[in-house]
Amino acid sequence: MNFLAQKRSKILIKDTQNTPKPTPPVDDFYYKEIAQLTAAGGFSVDFQEKTSFLDPEARRILRTPSDYKASLNGALDFFAEDHREAVLKAFQGAATGKSYKGTVKMLTYDRKEFWARAIGKAVFNDRNGVIGFRGVFQDISEAKEKELDLKNSLKVIESQNTRLFNFANTVSHNLRSHASNLQLTAELLATAESVEEEKELKQNLNEISENITTTIRHLNEIVAIQVKAGDDKKVVSFRETLLRVMHAIQNTIFTSETEIFSDFSEVPEIPYIPAYMESIFHNLITNAIKFKHPNRKPVIDICTYKDEQGHTNLMVKDNGLGIDLERFGDRLFQIYETFHFKENGAGVGLFITKNQVEALQGVIDVESAVNIGTTFTIRFAQ
Repeated sequence: MNFLAQKRSKILIKDTQNTPKPTPPVDDFYYKEIAQLTAAGGFSVDFQEKTSFLDPEARRILRTPSDYKASLNGALDFFAEDHREAVLKAFQGAATGKSYKGTVKMLTYDRKEFWARAIGKAVFNDRNGVIGFRGVFQDISEAKEKELDLKNSLKVIESQNTRLFNFANTVSHNLRSHASNLQLTAELLATAESVEEEKELKQNLNEISENITTTIRHLNEIVAIQVKAGDDKKVVSFRETLLRVMHAIQNTIFTSETEIFSDFSEVPEIPYIPAYMESIFHNLITNAIKFKHPNRKPVIDICTYKDEQGHTNLMVKDNGLGIDLERFGDRLFQIYETFHFKENGAGVGLFITKNQVEALQGVIDVESAVNIGTTFTIRFAQ
């Protein structure tokens, strides 16, 4: 290639490089893709034309029919009832030019709840008058549910720590008391002046020894809860668990003339730690028998069911003495707390049951009326 040709070639290349490339036409492709990636839908309301608009992603999130016509009058129907008051205030604020930003619980067209992060801003005309409202909302259900689960877990941990702290203090106090009594009795035994006195002091030693053994057993049971919480779950049958527990306490059931009715048809089994489930059944059933009403035979109803959130629930209902929850509700699950004058009531069973339930992220609730009976409901984690 000669000199002129090379120079011309360089000029052409330079011109080509400096020539701006044509900008591709702008369409809604990017908007649609971003909306789908972020699960964010758009909406707008025109106060002048009295019309409302939902973009395709908003319709998808809300699961509206293809022929659904958005309207301001029906807007509140897409929000959970307990959030509608706040949403209504936001709408009213929009009419005066206020913006909105927050988290709200919404409903799909087929009434399914979900959490959304919403942002809304007023639309102004040339004279700075409010003529509409528009914004976006993003489905954040997964993140919000994790946040709520975390908060609930923290509450459970705080509750467990409080009970365990109280338990540690109580056990420590009991052990110190037993040790002091043991030392004092041993000193008195060494200086006993008669056979009768020596016999009485030896009897005291036996009682102190039994009390120490009981306290240590309770301590081991609580420690075992935390250890077993890491065990692998197995499919546990509610019916088979009940039958095993009933067999183990058959003499108690027979002598007390207790009737037990059960229905596990809705939820026959769940993944759980078998030892925990047996302990829960055992404690709740024996409690119902132990604190039976003196004027009627014990009747215990046990069933499982699914709640609105899809959690499995176990309900154990009795017709016993009942508990005054206004007086004792805050102490119900504390260690060594008893609310009836029963010699065989140690105040340990409910403490253990609550810790077992919460160790696997479950929740136990109680409803009770004096002289009518008590209902315990356990909601298992999904």
